[in-house]
Amino acid sequence: MGLERALRELPGDRATEKAVHDVLALMTTHAGHRFTANELARRLASSEDPIQMILSTLAKGFVLEAEGGAYAYERDPILELDVQRFLARSGAHSQLVQDNLARFRDRYR
Repeated sequence: MGLERALRELPGDRATEKAVHDVLALMTTHAGHRFTANELARRLASSEDPIQMILSTLAKGFVLEAEGGAYAYERDPILELDVQRFLARSGAHSQLVQDNLARFRDRYR
């Protein structure tokens, strides 16, 4: 299925995109390590329900491997390229939004 297709199955709001970014950033940093939704939610200071939804959707899209309630990211050259592209794009978008918000605040103080 792939990353882009899995992302289309998730809500398109900024909070979900940021949560997906955070999950993938952590999981790619710890490739091969198995995390439960509870463990990830605790590490990311988030609630467990959206993290579980993201993990299960990414597992259905073959981005993550699921086994017994735990999820792992296994490096694959083609998938790695898609994931790194997504992380760069969502990180840049988040930074742009923050910069625009800072400019707005500075202008109207």
